[in-house]
Amino acid sequence: MTAPHELLLNASALGLLTALSVLPAHALAQSTSSTATLEEVVVTAEKRETNLQDTPVSITAVTGETLQAMGVATIEDLQLFTPGVTITNDSMAIVNIRGIGTSAFGVATDPSSTVHYDGVYIPRPTTGYQDMFDVERVELLRGPQGVLFGRNSAGGTLNITSKAPTRALEGVLSATLGNYDRRTFSGTVSGPLGERVRGRLTLMKNDRDGIYANPKTGETYQNQNRFAARGAVEFDVTEALELVLRADYGRDRETGYPSVRLSYPPQFAAAGATIPTGEDQLILDTRPRNNVENGGVSATATYVTAPLTFKSITAYRASTIDQVLDVDATDLFLRNLTLWERSRSFTQELQVSNNDAERLEWIVGAFYLRETARDQLQILEPGRTLALPEANVTNAAALYGQATYEVMDRLRLTGGLRYSYEKKDFNYRVRSDGVDVGGEAVEASWKAWTPKVGVQYDLNDDMMVYASATRGFKSGGFQLGDGRPFRPEYIWAYEGGVKSMFWDRRLRANLSVFFYDYTDMQVVEYINGVATTTNAGKATLKGGELELQARPVAGLDLTATAAYLDAKYDRFFDQGVSLAGKTLPNAPKWNLTFAAQYRFELPAGQALTLRGDVAWRDEVEFKANNLPQFAGAAYTLFNARATYSTIDDRWELAVFGKNLTDERYATYKTVGTDATGVSNPALPLAVYGEPRQYGVQVMRRF
Repeated sequence: MTAPHELLLNASALGLLTALSVLPAHALAQSTSSTATLEEVVVTAEKRETNLQDTPVSITAVTGETLQAMGVATIEDLQLFTPGVTITNDSMAIVNIRGIGTSAFGVATDPSSTVHYDGVYIPRPTTGYQDMFDVERVELLRGPQGVLFGRNSAGGTLNITSKAPTRALEGVLSATLGNYDRRTFSGTVSGPLGERVRGRLTLMKNDRDGIYANPKTGETYQNQNRFAARGAVEFDVTEALELVLRADYGRDRETGYPSVRLSYPPQFAAAGATIPTGEDQLILDTRPRNNVENGGVSATATYVTAPLTFKSITAYRASTIDQVLDVDATDLFLRNLTLWERSRSFTQELQVSNNDAERLEWIVGAFYLRETARDQLQILEPGRTLALPEANVTNAAALYGQATYEVMDRLRLTGGLRYSYEKKDFNYRVRSDGVDVGGEAVEASWKAWTPKVGVQYDLNDDMMVYASATRGFKSGGFQLGDGRPFRPEYIWAYEGGVKSMFWDRRLRANLSVFFYDYTDMQVVEYINGVATTTNAGKATLKGGELELQARPVAGLDLTATAAYLDAKYDRFFDQGVSLAGKTLPNAPKWNLTFAAQYRFELPAGQALTLRGDVAWRDEVEFKANNLPQFAGAAYTLFNARATYSTIDDRWELAVFGKNLTDERYATYKTVGTDATGVSNPALPLAVYGEPRQYGVQVMRRF
């Protein structure tokens, strides 16, 4: 029997042949035209603008236009068409890059793979679930970014860059209507505010009914109700000094992604529970709530002299989270959770780098973060209320430097080092039915040196090979209701790769392979709804990614990616049971994608663009014990979009479909309860991805 990933590869090849066969003859005749060459991709993975093909790091870079064409509206959507990343929305953005991430929550815990927005670190995973609007590009940096991006980027980082103000007046208005009564409206205006000042403002409102219906109450769940705004002002203070002020704000008033029962044993009906009659029904006793407000301001100052560039990034961010979860997922009152969280953070980064280096290119910098945060988890059960309020202050500081030296023509060596220090002042209380029954105030600190060494060699003008060894570090912390700290985790990552262009630069082929030695990894288990974080011991991860992009003729773009991951525990005991040889959570073995897009040029400057995307993801484990009830089955998603545009792309009319086959796929599974409210691993809960959605979008550019 043919394996699913082999079927997808065969389908991808067939799709490529079909796309070529339907091309008009004059398009094939243009195959040697310079317009068929692929554009250069610029990234900032090394804290300066470089060509993707010259950067010795495993990176996927996606432009904002491509994100829109793929139907990517949130960070979670991005994972489906990007190799090596898994993003789960369990009431927060759980980012796993090459199998490294964490589902721990609480103000004294941190993510293992991070999100940076316009150079600013996003500290709370509960606010990392960002809408992807008015984005210039997204860069996924795979592997530890211990030197340049530093804080807790042990698995890698998502580096998101918003669009900058323009020197000429321009704007975009967009309206989208779709099933589930989707209504999305956005507007952008950008242009000069003075001789040396430019500004940009984008507003977005997104509403959609829920995908689950409660026939008893008429409520719907997993809805969307979001408002977001983003603005930027650029000042040319002098010929050498540029200042960019940015601000963003987001507000969600939603039910979030509720958990769904996979089965209802007879005991539930006997206890009085109403049993759903279809997959689109969810009957709860408490309406879920996921209210999020987050935003921030930042100032980026760049001063360029002939020999050096000085940069300062100053940022302040604030967020408030208010969540209610019906943990038993029935209309019986068995167990509900509430989570309230408030975070305020200040970050400052300073960088100095050289310009126009002949043989030596270097950058040095310093980073500081102070985050003050409070939260309270409350467990509500019949006859019992348990509250776990906590507060934490994190102070983190780092110094770093990296240099690349051209030893001879085509051969370059890279060395980097970062020193990190982090201290957490943590206090918590345990309250049972409103009475304090425990708590303490504690503190802990950690420090680490994270080096990087690398080599790259240009085989010719269109092919580069590289290899590197990097150490990653994620600080320790405290879990809910426990004053005992868990230890930091460390990774030694060894990576090699090839970046190449072929066929007169109409084919880009990038390959990376890696081996990770992962020690003291932080693992999260949930006991009666409370997260418990422990250090697992040791794990080995190995795999690779292949990314292909081709433009056989002008107007036709083909993309294919493949990611392979083998992530296993070497040493980990869970409640006395060895999990050696088990697969890490959120680490699918295979992830394959294929996309084809063709732009038909019509008379009078009009155009019709057709695009199709397919993504296949292998089976995934959601728990470290690899019990079958906590595994997510493999699935395939199909997206399509057809866009008609008028002359100069002033008007666009698009029809689109996402998850066209209406695949039902789990994005997370966890332990459920029995009919008496006792946690029972044999009765799991699941969070499911989005169903089939379709609609029409109208855009007007001016």
